[in-house]
Amino acid sequence: MTVSAVRFDGSLASVRKAIELCGGFDKLAGSDRVLIKPNNCFRHRIMPPYGMVTTSTIIDGVVQLLLEHGCRDITIGEGAIINIFDELEPYTERGFKHTGIDRLAKRHGVKLVDFNQGPFQRLDLAGTRVEVSNAALETDFLINIPVLKTHFQTKVSLGFKNLKGCLSPESKKRCHTSKRLDNLICLLNEAIRTNLVIIDGIYMLEKGPETLAGTAYRKDLILASPDVFEGDVVGATILGVDPWQVDYLDEFARRNGRSSDISAIRIRGEDIEALTEHLEWRFDPDEELLRPAAVTGLSAPHPGNTLCSACGATLALALSMLAKDNPGMDFGSTELYYGLGLRPESAEHQGTGSSRRRVVLYGDCCIGSSGKLQKTTRDRIAKGASEPDDHHPSVIHIAGCPPSLTRTLLCLMKALLTRPRMLRMLLLRAIKLVGIRLRIYREVFPGWERYSSGEFDRSHFS
Repeated sequence: MTVSAVRFDGSLASVRKAIELCGGFDKLAGSDRVLIKPNNCFRHRIMPPYGMVTTSTIIDGVVQLLLEHGCRDITIGEGAIINIFDELEPYTERGFKHTGIDRLAKRHGVKLVDFNQGPFQRLDLAGTRVEVSNAALETDFLINIPVLKTHFQTKVSLGFKNLKGCLSPESKKRCHTSKRLDNLICLLNEAIRTNLVIIDGIYMLEKGPETLAGTAYRKDLILASPDVFEGDVVGATILGVDPWQVDYLDEFARRNGRSSDISAIRIRGEDIEALTEHLEWRFDPDEELLRPAAVTGLSAPHPGNTLCSACGATLALALSMLAKDNPGMDFGSTELYYGLGLRPESAEHQGTGSSRRRVVLYGDCCIGSSGKLQKTTRDRIAKGASEPDDHHPSVIHIAGCPPSLTRTLLCLMKALLTRPRMLRMLLLRAIKLVGIRLRIYREVFPGWERYSSGEFDRSHFS
């Protein structure tokens, strides 16, 4: 197989070159049913999309070339993360709308499908039962179009991880609650065949998967290959991540007799060594979300790989809003736990004597897995205890799978703010929300100023 690396110059010709150099359409017949799977897992109108979701520019170019090739049965499919950000529109539909995919589909006569709606086929992935969209399993030719980005759980999010969007909402959650995320990503790519991967590197993202904690850069690169494994190996290398350190790639290589040695891959086009970056994949919530607003006394440790993107994205946006609206505030001694990997069982024995100490358990997974702390404080919570004593922290439960953005904010404000400050923040947030919906106000969090430069082009998503 071949991996092509082509500089994106803004033209359809660069997309064409990337596909031609790797022989991407060599096995594609005009009569084939084609499914395009972008990375459009979640999208909020206030969040800069750069490096986070696939550009409509690349998708549009691929659709045009498919039509030239004689293909007429073309579908774009995605299953967005649900129950986050309190949006009124269906989540996948909102993602298509806010990235311009709905408009290009209408322009070219392409069908759109929401994987979340089914129908599904049940698969057993080594003991974990998942539901996969029939559309992904029954297509003749699957074109996988991820973004060139890192990921705080899996180190990179490229072609392999992009197929997780083909799962039902409950199956996505099961990938995390099983504590086998990398293993299941590997097995899923044995069950779903990618015929062509095109990695959209117009932008790349450090400390992904989103732009609240992550930082996007302009890269102007397209990678393409009929072999999704080789495409991901090259993509990871360019991001500065050793493919051997990406667990699902390493497992896939061992299971299928493959090598992740990039020197064994035939690469055409640009020089890979000259393209290689050294991006960080791990992010520190305290550093990225809280410190820019100079808030203190609130700790949010790195979650490991059991925090799903739904809880992660909602909590990151809520913390960003809380910090921005309360700059310089001291929250006392508050510890935030989430996912399955962070267990505060020993919290009751730490920091005794602090009259302001609190523990926040975020999301159903964390609440359910923190059995010891839950048991020792259940009676106090039932009695309405809200302040710690010398031996027990005050425990705040924010339930949900995931908790909604509104619920998250309200619970954090009630637990951490005085009543006057809480009312002030509620009023401020309500005004901002109206302004956002009327398109007369644009929320800017620390670090987002960089996206107003000409280097970042919103037309790539229209």
